[in-house]
Amino acid sequence: MLEYHETNDLALSLRRQWGIDDYSPIDIFSLALEKIKNLTIIWMKIDKDISGACSKNDGDSVVVINSIHSKGRQNFTLAHEIYHLLYDDSNNQFFCADDDNDEVEEEANNFASCLLMPMPALREFKRENVREKWTIKNIIKCEQWFAISHKSMLYRLRREKDISLYDFERFKYGVKGNALRLGYDLDLYEPSDENKQYYAVGHLIPLVEKIHSKGKISTGLKNEILNSNFRSDMVYDLKEDYFFD
Repeated sequence: MLEYHETNDLALSLRRQWGIDDYSPIDIFSLALEKIKNLTIIWMKIDKDISGACSKNDGDSVVVINSIHSKGRQNFTLAHEIYHLLYDDSNNQFFCADDDNDEVEEEANNFASCLLMPMPALREFKRENVREKWTIKNIIKCEQWFAISHKSMLYRLRREKDISLYDFERFKYGVKGNALRLGYDLDLYEPSDENKQYYAVGHLIPLVEKIHSKGKISTGLKNEILNSNFRSDMVYDLKEDYFFD
């Protein structure tokens, strides 16, 4: 298993490979679509305990994101799935649940946190914004800046030993109210918009739809192609037009 500092180094290496410095926040969805060849991202409403899934087959990669989760959590999920796509050779399909505690999932979680908010960036933020101890005010400011979920932010600070277990527990609650009082938009804490709870961007889905619309392949073959790239039990009961805007 990779140590925590090793996953941070891996995340920093990828950021530099993608032309990003060690300190800037990133738009993880735009970046992934730009940098990962033949990537398709699909949002769908699935069980609340499932964060996402991914598949890599013959040069194509598909990531499924749970659209009922908050935008901040979706950012973390995509960063987590990027670890599986780029660095995990143990399998070609990954199904990521909240209660998954194996070592690879822990590595992917650590990598995701460090990709979105590398150690140098967190330390610089702390130096410039935190005088004596972390408060809910600067915690929310930090998670808003790096577009990371409140839960992930708290786990990261606890992992870095920057907050006590007592603070970890008491800061869990009331984030939306606190964010509003501090003048922040709540978008980070909200799920996908209703019209994007079944939605797709990227390589595979538009390509398959284009070929299907021209009558080159049947609806059955289109669904077979989609099902061959990620878990069929996650899509078999969805209406065909749910995938497309």
